[in-house]
Amino acid sequence: MDKKEMKLKPTPLMLNFYKSPMSGEQIEAESLRTIHREAPDHGFTTAQWQVVQRMIHTTADFTLIGDVRFSPNAVLAAVDALRAGRPLYVDSNMIRSGISVPRLQSVNSSYGPDSIACYVADGEVAGDALAAGMPRSIFAVRKAKPILDGAIVLFGNAPIGLLELNRLIIEENIRPALVVAMPVGFVHVVESKQELMSLDVPFIALAGRRGGSTLAVSVVHALCSLAASVEHERSTAPAEKRYRNRGKNTADVLGPYRERGTAECPKETIILLGHGSRVPDAGKDMAQVAKGLRENYGYPMVEICFMSRLGPHFPEVLEKCVNQGALNVVVIPYFLHMGLHILLDIPEMLQEEALKYPHVKLTFGRGFGFDDLMVDIIHRRIQEASELGDVRDLVLPPKEKYPIPHGQCEFVPMRPDEAAKYRG
Repeated sequence: MDKKEMKLKPTPLMLNFYKSPMSGEQIEAESLRTIHREAPDHGFTTAQWQVVQRMIHTTADFTLIGDVRFSPNAVLAAVDALRAGRPLYVDSNMIRSGISVPRLQSVNSSYGPDSIACYVADGEVAGDALAAGMPRSIFAVRKAKPILDGAIVLFGNAPIGLLELNRLIIEENIRPALVVAMPVGFVHVVESKQELMSLDVPFIALAGRRGGSTLAVSVVHALCSLAASVEHERSTAPAEKRYRNRGKNTADVLGPYRERGTAECPKETIILLGHGSRVPDAGKDMAQVAKGLRENYGYPMVEICFMSRLGPHFPEVLEKCVNQGALNVVVIPYFLHMGLHILLDIPEMLQEEALKYPHVKLTFGRGFGFDDLMVDIIHRRIQEASELGDVRDLVLPPKEKYPIPHGQCEFVPMRPDEAAKYRG
């Protein structure tokens, strides 16, 4: 090899690593810091974020943030089940191999390899499936039925198996402690997850077609870390503190891991719904009200939207809230009087949108109507009017600045005689 060829030889990037080596633990910690840095406004609770963060760490896919769903108390239910040493049922041997038994044992020392059940390769299950001409996942779930009550159940591969579990929940009142619903694929995947999320069982689900064994495993490992942190807090606390904690359930000890929507943290997601306007800044006052609700009353999520014109509109804002983990949404109509919008238009729209999210409670609040505070507000406006000039001196913006969209019309008042026909 001549000198010219030697100059062209690249320098291995590994040499840079040798100069600043990192352990596996340090690499993982830096990865988690990167995830938190790149997704600061994720919208999840502290406990939920630990689960989602682990899923992102497994896939390097930040778009998962928009599709992960938690039922109320899902994390707390899982932590209690792990601490109690409840069995796990998984839909594939890949998940069974991926789950770390030492991690399970860090929560409860009774865990062992036999604590994780998977029957998809069972001979009896294979024979029943062949005879019926149906997937083995159905018969694997049926074989697991004796252990499903109170168990942690994981699906990363078999949507048909999830559908069978849903049937057992509906028809036979099977109640797992938690269902991790993350089957991947194209056939019966979406509806299997949607059906589960409509049932009264704790779940952590990944909406849509995505999923897989590695994601299901990452959820279990994140839950183990949360459960182990509870045990660590109890074991390292001073004797006086341990005595005070004696008899308390996990929800009392988790503290910052409490989930939005639970009895311990009942704050709702709030959506202020206004009429809408062709004026771009017409909603800035609503935005200030939303900010005040967040800052003064501690609501974790307050959004504004409009029925018409420039938006943002209610369907897109509701979808955003649900994607960020909202489970209890209260819609407050930003309207002064009880008109047709309040009586019919808005409730009809809310009912239509609610069908898309069966696991979310959607409540329609009252409009402003009459309140003693309104008298004070009007009195203040009257006082302010004394400092204003004559209406003849107002300089109006040109109408061309706010054109009427094609096919729509400007506001047209009714004539008195016409209006009289519609009055009670």
